[in-house]
Amino acid sequence: MKWCGKCKVKIVGTENYCPLCQNELSKLDTIEEDLFPTAYEGTKERHMVMKVLAFLMTLIGIISVFLNILFPTKIWWALIVIVTLICIRISLRIAIAKHRNILKYLLHQSLIIIVLTLFIDYVTGQNGWAVTFVLPIIFTLAMIVMYLLSKILHLQAGEYMIYLLLDAAFGIIPVVFIATNSVKTPIPSLVCIMVSIISVTALIIFEGTAMYSELKRRLHI
Repeated sequence: MKWCGKCKVKIVGTENYCPLCQNELSKLDTIEEDLFPTAYEGTKERHMVMKVLAFLMTLIGIISVFLNILFPTKIWWALIVIVTLICIRISLRIAIAKHRNILKYLLHQSLIIIVLTLFIDYVTGQNGWAVTFVLPIIFTLAMIVMYLLSKILHLQAGEYMIYLLLDAAFGIIPVVFIATNSVKTPIPSLVCIMVSIISVTALIIFEGTAMYSELKRRLHI
């Protein structure tokens, strides 16, 4: 930092002459301030927080395994704890990486929740509650929330269309569960399929041209 004795002002930068009066500047005995501060400190703190969380999650996983061995049950509930911790870890990573794209984040979180619940259902005896209720409900809610967010945030068609289409495509999956009689009640799956079809139909009718252009751009056709 430098000083102009004529204008009585401090000048930040490497200039040797005052931009106001062109008088020669004198150097002050102060620490130079960075005109373009970096996010290094914030990044360093975030990395430290992630390391602490990773350590705590690892600690919880180890303790869970030993408790499960000491107090055995019919199921290995420690596996559920470990997989849940892994999903939380992945979710945090995605939250940091995709925090500027809320729709992509929502889609990723929906997939993580579904994978986690399918795994829990498998470990606890394949009762079918995950494919009967969780999977269709999560995809249905995701489609509704994506549409609402696109309107609330005033997003352009190209900004939300691909994620809504992907979610709608996943929403058709319950057809397989109904066909293979894997669900206890078909109602949640049918609702999910209906919402998926309505979503795709609405996109084709109201955003057909924009949808074609976006798909063409994404697929490099």
